[in-house]
Amino acid sequence: MDLIAKLNTILAEHAHTRVNGNVASQRTATAAGESLRATFRLLVQLGYRLQTPQNLEEKHIKALCVEWHKTKKAPKTIQGYISQLRIFSGWIGKPGMVKDIYYYLPDVPRNELRVNTVAERSKSWAEMGIDVAEKVDIAMQLDLRFGLQVMAQVAFGLRRLEVLQMKPWKCDKGNRFAVYKTKGGRPRDVDIDTEVQRAILDLIKSKVGKNEFLGWTQRTDGGPATLEYCERRYCYFMEKLGITKALAQVTGHGLRAQFAENAALLRNLIPPTLGGTAGQMPREDLDLTRVQVSEQLGHSRKSVTTAYYGSFGREVPLDDPRLRAKDAIEACLKTVTLDQVKAIPPERVSQCLSLANEIIGIGVYDDPRKIQLLWEHHSRRHAVDWLPPSPETNLAALEAAAASIMRPKASSVPTMQA
Repeated sequence: MDLIAKLNTILAEHAHTRVNGNVASQRTATAAGESLRATFRLLVQLGYRLQTPQNLEEKHIKALCVEWHKTKKAPKTIQGYISQLRIFSGWIGKPGMVKDIYYYLPDVPRNELRVNTVAERSKSWAEMGIDVAEKVDIAMQLDLRFGLQVMAQVAFGLRRLEVLQMKPWKCDKGNRFAVYKTKGGRPRDVDIDTEVQRAILDLIKSKVGKNEFLGWTQRTDGGPATLEYCERRYCYFMEKLGITKALAQVTGHGLRAQFAENAALLRNLIPPTLGGTAGQMPREDLDLTRVQVSEQLGHSRKSVTTAYYGSFGREVPLDDPRLRAKDAIEACLKTVTLDQVKAIPPERVSQCLSLANEIIGIGVYDDPRKIQLLWEHHSRRHAVDWLPPSPETNLAALEAAAASIMRPKASSVPTMQA
């Protein structure tokens, strides 16, 4: 029996069980197998003739790390391989054998090996120049279930497996959306903050049976659909939609980053990825808002939000919001010409006047039709033409929309033809 065959035997015995003793998903087991097989094949290429995977030693780990760094593997990729080897060493009775990356590469500057999880630019569809509302319409035309899945991701920040496994009727808790099938098995509640979220959930419920998952129930050939089949179909339609790293520099997961940004804006906080500063509110308020957004995403630490919308850095003196917001909004509105604006529909008049009064409060006076255009830009982040403004304050959203309009965007994302 060759080395990989012996490794497969070990994987069959251990890969379906997590370190904590819980059952691991097929996806987790598959990822573990792919990582470890690639690792042992590399050892063979490096000239190590291991008779059995149990003969793995620290010298092999060091050789692997040196080779990964030499071939310019990303620190996050190397850390992933090391993490899997650390688990594997426990399987073969050698717990504690695998050290951290710095131990194996002592001569490499630490900053070159550090995994940077802080978002330095927005990962959201909207900030990549993608018209989210338009993409939702196209998704609905491609496949009804897929369109509903994209809408749910926009509204509730769901991961791919979460949206495929959600039971819409079970998730509806009135003013909250309950997420059950989560990463790590930790349930969470997402606040239903807007009329749009409520409308999206009601639409999904009208199209899906009371005991059905939102993922597909049948394959195209009529057989029952597995979760793995639903994942493949979801990825297939995302590619049809033109949403891949190669085509758009974002993936479906970018809607989760967009949800995080939207959740912050609804709480009057502008994320760093949208131009927000650390001085826009007192630090205690800023940290509280970050915790609230983190909980909406299913996390408990506020630091997790940095991966979605960047870091605010250290505490700084408070900004003058009137000056900061005034500069951004005034500069944007000056670029809007009258031929770009349209008449305000009767049902929006009072809301547009309310938004106009809000920016009058910071010393900006302009045509309400221009302000309508500004708010429409913000609304498209929620995949709708018009998001009813908050009865309290909308200044952060208006400021972020103004800054977004002024920022250069990526070119439009194509939709693949069937």
